[in-house]
Amino acid sequence: MNKILKGKIRESLAAVLPITFIVLALSVAVVPIPLDTLALFLVGTVMLIFGMAFFSLGTDVSMIPMGDGIGAQMSKSKKIFISLLICFVLGVLITMAEPDLQ
Repeated sequence: MNKILKGKIRESLAAVLPITFIVLALSVAVVPIPLDTLALFLVGTVMLIFGMAFFSLGTDVSMIPMGDGIGAQMSKSKKIFISLLICFVLGVLITMAEPDLQ
């Protein structure tokens, strides 16, 4: 397996496993749940870990180099007004795409 993918899986595990252990502890101690529901939860947890890892890998491979290139080109331009205008337009577009960010 690729070294980068292993790192992304480790990051996903670190994010998901604490919550998983809390849910498992509560399901044993406080509110017992049926075994089939527990099995579905564990399968969903594994799928979530791999999904987060692949999503994170995809952003690293595609979006981060694109952002680095745009940032490098913007910093080469000595016109601060153009940089501010581009940042404002991107902010407006992001807010329109996801209004809950307000």
